[in-house]
Amino acid sequence: MKYGGPVLGVIAMTFVFGVAIATSVPAASLSAPGGFDAVQYAAERGADQTYDAGGLAVPEVDRDGYAVQTPTPTPTPKPVQSAGSSGASGADLGGYGGAQCAAGAAEATPATTFSWPYPNGESHVGDPFGWRAEGFHKGVDMLAPEGTPVHSIADGVVIALSTGSSGTGGLYVSIAHNVDGQPLCSMYMHFLEGSILVNIGDHVTTGQVIAATGETGNATAFHTHFELYGADGLRFDPMPWMQAHAG
Repeated sequence: MKYGGPVLGVIAMTFVFGVAIATSVPAASLSAPGGFDAVQYAAERGADQTYDAGGLAVPEVDRDGYAVQTPTPTPTPKPVQSAGSSGASGADLGGYGGAQCAAGAAEATPATTFSWPYPNGESHVGDPFGWRAEGFHKGVDMLAPEGTPVHSIADGVVIALSTGSSGTGGLYVSIAHNVDGQPLCSMYMHFLEGSILVNIGDHVTTGQVIAATGETGNATAFHTHFELYGADGLRFDPMPWMQAHAG
């Protein structure tokens, strides 16, 4: 054919030109004369971008709301301990001041012999009489194993005891003695629960077992807190007096 070559060349050039236009010009510019306006497009399509929750109720959340409730403490009943043969319980019986000491000594048999609270050497002194970190210590702490018997230092009359172990002295006994016509009282604290063997008004003798070593009350070890005082009610260091009278 005479014109076959030129015609094929024109067709080929036209195809190449069309491919170039298709790959370099945005489709939107071909379909939208005057160019593509993104703002206008978004405005026209705005209705299509909404979401309808269908009237569902959205719960409100209080992120900062909270409440604190302090539990009401449950009262703890005080331990109750019978007082020897008396049947009394949960109380401080008698009195252990100077006036009670003098009245009890007037009823006591005159003391002629004396004994240590631990006459068999089962104890040793922990805290002595005098000042310490917690304040003034009005007696001596005599350390001994739990349940070790505690003895009256002399003949006398029981003038006070505790049947409740929650006080500072725990379970205690106080005994009035008549020493050369002068009132002298001995006091013993922190006895073991259920171990008191005497009652208010009982007459006791030198070396008689009155209770057993414990740690009731304000105590952190098994011991007997031992005090001596007279008609003035003032406590004094019992160690020199006991060494002079009981050896």
